[in-house]
Formats: sequence, structure tokens, C-alpha cells
Amino acid sequence: MMVRKKSGIIFALMACILLFAGSVWAADPGYSKSSMGPKLTNGITEEFVAMVREDEAIQKGKPLRLGSGIKDGDLAKLASLADVLTGLEIESTDLTDLSPISSLTGLTYLKLDRLKEVKTLAPLGALVNMKKLVIKQGEYSDLAFLTGMNDLEELEFFMQPKTIKDITSLQGKTKLKRLIFNGAPITDISPLAGLEALEELNLYMTKVEDLSPLAGLKNLKKLSLYSIPAKDMTPVGNLTGLQDIWIYATKFEDYSPLAKLVNLESLRGGLSKLDTLEYVASMPKLKIVRMMSEDIIHFAPLAKCPDLEEISLENVTGVIDLTSFSSLAKLKSLNLQRSKIKNPEGILGLERLEKLYLQKTEGIADFSVFKDLPRLKYIYVKGDQYPKEQIEPYGEKAKVEK
Repeated sequence: MMVRKKSGIIFALMACILLFAGSVWAADPGYSKSSMGPKLTNGITEEFVAMVREDEAIQKGKPLRLGSGIKDGDLAKLASLADVLTGLEIESTDLTDLSPISSLTGLTYLKLDRLKEVKTLAPLGALVNMKKLVIKQGEYSDLAFLTGMNDLEELEFFMQPKTIKDITSLQGKTKLKRLIFNGAPITDISPLAGLEALEELNLYMTKVEDLSPLAGLKNLKKLSLYSIPAKDMTPVGNLTGLQDIWIYATKFEDYSPLAKLVNLESLRGGLSKLDTLEYVASMPKLKIVRMMSEDIIHFAPLAKCPDLEEISLENVTGVIDLTSFSSLAKLKSLNLQRSKIKNPEGILGLERLEKLYLQKTEGIADFSVFKDLPRLKYIYVKGDQYPKEQIEPYGEKAKVEK
């Protein structure tokens, strides 16, 4: 009996301690000032609302940021700030209803991040002055809320729900300059055909097979085609204003349309079965070339691009003759990781070369050969690649990886 009695007393004491600790440790509402915009956590008080109105960052157009612990009831308290709020960022798992946001019609910028309990974004439809909208990892069912946002200039989606396939609400967004689809299951991009102001488009891991709606987007400057099922690159050849293209894990049947991209400054490819660099001969403005795990054999065409500042040829098929780069006087960075090279002395005359990436690079008999490059700042290598005496001459410039 005595043992049971003691056990009961101990249990009761522990329960009291836990209750007390819970009340002590419960997070109080927080207001953090920042040049990026004030941040509210664990609730919104009337005092905080008054502080937001007078906050210098808000008056300069910075967003109000809502962090963890903000609940549905808190949002309604922001209605009185409709005349001063132009930007809002929400990152919280506690919200389920965004209805109060519909009163903030002065918003021109909104970011929603990981609001997994919110099932509809319909309240956003009232925000017709929106210029920049970022939505990350939500569970909304459609994009109808975009219909009235005709002033949109930037729109970014990250990890869209699998049900989102219809993007017809983007039609008529003639001011849209930047559009990012990241992990979206969309297949039909025909609503983009009339978006002539578009300058940047990212179709990262979408299900797009037909790129023909892009053919008329003459102002497009940056295009990312990461892991999409499209096979015909022909429409891309019409985008002669392109300055930057990224093709990764997308396997086009014919890459010759690249030759038409005469204004290209950055060409990036990887795992795309690109087997030639001959097309760069028609790209006189090219500054950056990055290729990873491509079946390229010949690298001499790069010598025809005198403005090249960065070359990355990582794990490519052919043997890279570095004498091909001897005339690239503007080259600052050269990445040859996991590739085979010959004639390493071919780049010793490159007076602007600052960075060399040689992890698991084959074909260098004496690693110290690059030690006299006048502007070399960093040279990267694996710790077991070369004898210490060949690495030591570089001193702190050598970045030895395990």
C-alpha cells in the first residue's frame, strides 16, 4: 500500500511540474525588427499591429513577415493595415484559412511557404494589384485565383500539388516577365503563347512535351528545361533573344536549334545526350559553358568564343586538350572534375585564371604545373590524388577535399 501511495504522489508531482513547465515555456508573441521587414511569431497583438504601422521598413515598402505560431484568428487583425501593407510573407504550419488576406488589396507582393493545412487559395483572387507572387509547397486545388491578377510581373511555384495541370488562368498576363514552375505536373503550356513580355521561364520537372507555344516569345532571355519529356527543340531555335539556357536531363533528338541562339551568354547542359559543342561557333557573346556527364568528344569549338569567362566540363566523355583553351584570355574559372585531360601546360598563359577544379581529374602527371598562374586564387583537389610535395607549393590556394 505504501509503495502505491508513494507512486501516486510522485505521479501527481510530475503532472504538476509538467503543467507548470508548459505555462512557463509557452512561447510569447514576438516582434522582430529587421531591414528585411518586421517578423511576427506566436500570435499578433493589437500592440504589434500599431508597431507595424509605424515600422520604418514597412514604410519603405518591405514586407511584413509572419512566422511560426501564427493562427487563423491572427490574420483578421491585419485588416486595419490594408492601407500600409504592400508586401506579406507567411511561413507557418498553423494556418488553415487565408480568407482575411482578401482585405489586403494593397498587396503587390505575397509569399506563401509551406502552408500545408491551407486547402484553397481562392481568397487571393481579391488581390488584383499583385505584381509578385511566390507559392511554395501548398495543397491548393487549382489556379483560378490568378484570373484577376493582370498586373503580375513575377510568378513562382515550387512543388505544386499533383492535381495542378490547367494553367489557362495565366492567359492575358501581358505584364508577366518571370514565370517559374518547379515540380509542377503541367503538360499544356499553350496559355503562355501570348505572354510576349516574358523574359524568364523555368519548366523544372514539368511534364511538358510540346514547346511550340514558346516560339513567339521574342523577349525571352532565360530558359530552364530541367528534366522535361520534350523531344523537339525546334521552337527554342526561334528564341533568338535568349541569353541563358539550361538543359538538364532533357533529351532532345536534335540540338542544332542551338546554333540560332546567337545572343547566348550562358549555355548549361547535363545528362542530356548532347554530343557536340559545334553550335557555340555561332555564339560570339558566350561567357559561360557548363557541361556535366555529356557525351562530348571535341572541345576545340570553345576556342571560337573569345569572351568565355567560365568553362565547366565535368565528367564528359572525351579527352580535353587544354591547348584548345590557350587563347581564351578572359577565362577566370575552369572546372575539369572527373574528366580526362592532356597537355595541362596549355593553360599556363591564361593570366586571368583564378579558379581550377581538378577533383578526380585524370591526365596530370605533376600537379604543381599550375603553381605559377599569376592570378590563381583557388585550386581544388582530392586529398589522395597527388603527393603532398606537389600540393604544398600552392599554400592556402590549395583546397584539399577528403
